[in-house]
Amino acid sequence: MTTKVNSNSRKRVILSLLLFFSPIFLASIEDYYLYKVNPGPSNYGNTGILETPNARFMEEGSMRFNFSASFPNEYTGLTASPFKWLEATYRYSEIKNQLYGPSAYSGNQSFKDKGFDIKFLLKNESYYFPGIAIGLRDVAGTGLFSSEYIVSSKSVGFLDITAGIGWGKLGSDDNISNPFKSIRESFSSREAETGLGGEFNYKDWFSGKAALFGGIEYYLKRHGLRFFAEYDPSRPDLNKDNPFKVKTKINLGVNYSLSDSLNIGFGYERGNQFRVFFSLTGIYSEDTITKPSAKNVVRLSQEQKAKSKEDEGLFFRSLNKSLQDESIYIQAANYKDESVDVAVASTRFSSHPRLAGRSARIASALANDQVQEINIHTMNGDLEVTTFSLNRNEFDQATSYNGSSSEILNKSKLTSSSNTPLIENAEFIPTINYPSINWNMSPSLKHQIGGPEGFYLGQLFWKTDINIKFRRNVTLYSSFGINIYDTFNDLINYSSSELPHVRSDIQFYLAQGKNNLQRLQLEYLSSPAKDLFLRLDLGYFEEMFGGVGGELLYRPFNSRSAIGLSLHKVKQRGFKQRFSFRDYSNTTGHLTFYYDFPSNISGQLMLGEYLAGDKGATVDLSRRFNSGFLLGIFATKTNVPKEIFGEGSFDKGFYFSIPTQLFYSDFRTGNISFGLHPLTKDGGAILNQQHSLFGILADTNKNSALRDWSDLLD
Repeated sequence: MTTKVNSNSRKRVILSLLLFFSPIFLASIEDYYLYKVNPGPSNYGNTGILETPNARFMEEGSMRFNFSASFPNEYTGLTASPFKWLEATYRYSEIKNQLYGPSAYSGNQSFKDKGFDIKFLLKNESYYFPGIAIGLRDVAGTGLFSSEYIVSSKSVGFLDITAGIGWGKLGSDDNISNPFKSIRESFSSREAETGLGGEFNYKDWFSGKAALFGGIEYYLKRHGLRFFAEYDPSRPDLNKDNPFKVKTKINLGVNYSLSDSLNIGFGYERGNQFRVFFSLTGIYSEDTITKPSAKNVVRLSQEQKAKSKEDEGLFFRSLNKSLQDESIYIQAANYKDESVDVAVASTRFSSHPRLAGRSARIASALANDQVQEINIHTMNGDLEVTTFSLNRNEFDQATSYNGSSSEILNKSKLTSSSNTPLIENAEFIPTINYPSINWNMSPSLKHQIGGPEGFYLGQLFWKTDINIKFRRNVTLYSSFGINIYDTFNDLINYSSSELPHVRSDIQFYLAQGKNNLQRLQLEYLSSPAKDLFLRLDLGYFEEMFGGVGGELLYRPFNSRSAIGLSLHKVKQRGFKQRFSFRDYSNTTGHLTFYYDFPSNISGQLMLGEYLAGDKGATVDLSRRFNSGFLLGIFATKTNVPKEIFGEGSFDKGFYFSIPTQLFYSDFRTGNISFGLHPLTKDGGAILNQQHSLFGILADTNKNSALRDWSDLLD
């Protein structure tokens, strides 16, 4: 009897261990949990524990906002994952027990610091081996939090175990000899100075003191909880400028998932301070909300088709009505014996293949049986950008589920004749009464982030946009702002820049221009030759500058590259942003090279003269996902010395754009866009152009059409 009980006990223990360590069992049971419990951000924003990183990453195409508060350090971060092997973080830190500067400069404001972190995945986790990552903290920053690390993480059942080695701030504990000293003696020492930031002190990377760190995380996924403990080697008690007491190097914490995207938690650090934090994560790489299919179009009978061929006006009216039902607007059309040509535009579809596919369905349903080819000419604004010449038989077979988009592509052509658009010589052109007026009114936000007066100063205002189209290609754009509420009176940080104050007087524009004329711009668009586009404009281009100028863009349809030239004579506007100008004026322009790399990566190189008269170059890299979500970074270096440029040493920043249709159950063409310069400086300042040609035409070459070709049948 005893033997049987012991045997049963052993079986229960073995079964429990198998369930605990079995990834197959975990994967199946997790499907029934209310929310996913994923790795969270460290205090600094990148995926980690508290003060230490781990080798975990967000999903590709994700963005995460995190806030982490304790004393004396408070962090606000924005982290993006343009690739599954890369995380990049922009961080804003507040040191509460230090002043920003002399009281005459910043009053009683606490010290602020901005930093940029990157983390790369070196090796994916396997069944037997951990995942390995390498990272740099506070890259090209002031050096206040500068660190480098190599870290590994291994999942064992509900546990995630992390171990790594750090340098810089993470190496302060000096509990291990720097392993790189054996490679080169220069790894033995490290400059400990902080500065203006903006410089890549790569000679210091992985140099000086080194320390081991580690942590363990326990996932109680059934209840949405993640518990963690870490060994923190950062030793803030050794900080010469701002030391604070450390009772223990063990930090503890817990995280709770309120939803798949929102997490909150608290920690206990150094044995004497509590920390509270939360994070908000979004995955934008795919559109997860189902959109409506193409509307069913009743095909005409043979008698009706014959009648519509005899009376082409009937065909064009039916085509126009059916297209409008899909929020597609006919611009021009031809109805020939063996082909139909239709030029279309839409404010609903951002994908040109989808726009062409919806239009071709309708044209095919209405055309007679002799028509063999349907040519859809898609337009963006007043410019014709792509012609989809579709084999009608293949297209109809595919829409009847007897074919595919690939089979259509094999018998179709993609071309562009931008200088001879269909609207210039079509049989049918709808009558448009000019001038046509469109307007929009909505509340809007304006903000100043990361200044010495506070992390966020903002304004809520009522924005009114009025656009008057005098004829095709000629439009007057205007935008007015009326203040509702703002905190811009707190701005007291006046510029001492030695350069012309083309951007650094922003506090005067914000404080005095609360009710303003943001924009009043007359614009002309044209395509004087095949694949060559022209834009001319004059007026008040933006809140700080007005003038006259234009740009040319050569975008070969069959190429991944493009080249643009812009030139504007500008004058600085008055602080109230009405109709007056200040004394400063300049001619600014750039020669820009564009290229689409594999993996949906785009690059830009701008060369020319900037608003303050400085000359140099801007490099811009971005990645676009299938959903339309865009992540990008840029950096500008000009002939302005770093001592004159000031904090940051050169202009840099990041931006993102999220299609609004990701949040709705229908297609839309708008975007939620945000760009951030860590500092508002005069060096490397670029004129803001609302409708740059590349912005209009970047996604209209053949490569873009092929990328989205599967949308044709959507």
